[in-house]
Amino acid sequence: MKRTHTLMATAALATLTVPPLAAAADYDVIALPGGRNVVVPAFRTYMATGYAPSEKNMAFLKGLKDKAPAPRLVAFDTAKNNKAMLLCRASFPVYGPNKTPFASLMEAAANLELVASGLVEPDAPRIQASLDEFDFSSFGGGKWSINATFTVQGKPPFTVKSVHSFPVSAGAVNGCGDVMNALPAGIEAFLMKLYSDPAFLDAMQAAAAN
Repeated sequence: MKRTHTLMATAALATLTVPPLAAAADYDVIALPGGRNVVVPAFRTYMATGYAPSEKNMAFLKGLKDKAPAPRLVAFDTAKNNKAMLLCRASFPVYGPNKTPFASLMEAAANLELVASGLVEPDAPRIQASLDEFDFSSFGGGKWSINATFTVQGKPPFTVKSVHSFPVSAGAVNGCGDVMNALPAGIEAFLMKLYSDPAFLDAMQAAAAN
């Protein structure tokens, strides 16, 4: 009887399949301050979609055409605050599209709209910018906070600060997804605040006169 049970158990085990080890691509290794690394499953990482030019922003830029006949593109200092990842709920990484570093992302988004609106030529010279803050809050009401300083020769620097609010779902999984989904709207809001700042037009006119 004992031998029969043993044979039955062996036969049952033979029908089981051991799942293969997950591939390395199924995980992200996140480097934290202090030299500590955290391994996060890929399905718990969040990557925003690419930024598409905003019709509202481009309509505003087209209205500046006669006021700034030769404005410049924007060049962000990628040596400053050009990280590519933020942690949501202290555990889940949030990336820009294709894990593009954030200062590079802001530069690309601004120049995309400036060129697509017909206001600026793709090979135009550039005014300088530095990304001072690029962060979010996912507790209570969600917020994307983006601040940057712009400099053009012969003019004082000016700073643009933008806070874009959005609803956040309960729970880390859905809440962090809301953060990711709100990033393009946060960028759009910042860029509109930049374009509508009188100092922006002043800088563009100064650039055109140089």
